[in-house]
Amino acid sequence: MIALLEDGALETLLNQVGGDTSLRHRFLRDFVALWPSRAERLAESLARPDLEEAHVVLLSIRSTSTMVGAVVLEATAALVHSALSRNDLPGCLQHMPRLVEVGEATCAELAVLTTRAEDAERAQKARQEHQGQQQAQHEQQSHFGDRAVPPQRWEFPAPHAH
Repeated sequence: MIALLEDGALETLLNQVGGDTSLRHRFLRDFVALWPSRAERLAESLARPDLEEAHVVLLSIRSTSTMVGAVVLEATAALVHSALSRNDLPGCLQHMPRLVEVGEATCAELAVLTTRAEDAERAQKARQEHQGQQQAQHEQQSHFGDRAVPPQRWEFPAPHAH
């Protein structure tokens, strides 16, 4: 099986969005959610034919595919784009089934990877919160010695007047 995604694609995208994991996940979810409409827009623009619209859609597919590391999808879209640049409509249409197939498979893989990454980040956050609670308990116990409660105050009787 051919790897649909470049190794380290999620880490690269994370760097591109400034280390913001929620932004990375949103971008990936949007990429997956938008794939059907992009593929449909491309198919419709080729059927009309509206080559300018097809060009715009292919640029969108190629640039976002590059950002998420979808190397096979980008390469397949490049084949369609190359045929389009030669005004070879039959060539474009010839590559469309493969483009749709690769796009769907890529989106399925990205959806799984995104879910795994989100789950791992939630688990890490829960571990950090648990460690923080343990640290706070430890500090409280250390503050009061080995006792879990503060020491009682010593009461001295008031001095007697002679």
